[in-house]
Amino acid sequence: MLFINFLIKENMSKKEDGFTLVEIMIVIIILAVLTGIAVVSYINFTPRAKESRTEIEMRNISTALSTYYVDNNAYPLTANYPNAIETGGYMGSIPDNDVWNTAYQYTSSDGLSYTLESFGIDGADGGGYDIIFSDGVLTEDGAYNN
Repeated sequence: MLFINFLIKENMSKKEDGFTLVEIMIVIIILAVLTGIAVVSYINFTPRAKESRTEIEMRNISTALSTYYVDNNAYPLTANYPNAIETGGYMGSIPDNDVWNTAYQYTSSDGLSYTLESFGIDGADGGGYDIIFSDGVLTEDGAYNN
């Protein structure tokens, strides 16, 4: 019992001063590195997410076009798009623009095939950033392989 009292008194008499400057600096450096990694990841993630959203939106439009084709044995001609899809009840509201606020390009001259295109992140035709669906198949997938 005397020995336990001695240990308790010995531990209580030690003064703990808190963190040293080196320990605080190490924590700050670790937090800075983690913040840097998070910022870079966020910067890279945002354009990918926008492109994925555009591809999903275009896939939904392509599904509506495929359903229209099954019912009518033809795709709507360029002049009838998107009204034929919306008024026929195949899709409630077809968006006019992609996430970069560039108009979707739909073309079908004969009703037997179609092309639905987004110019992608650069907003210009060509250059490897375009997202293209041809007859329901993704033929160009933009800047990222989502």
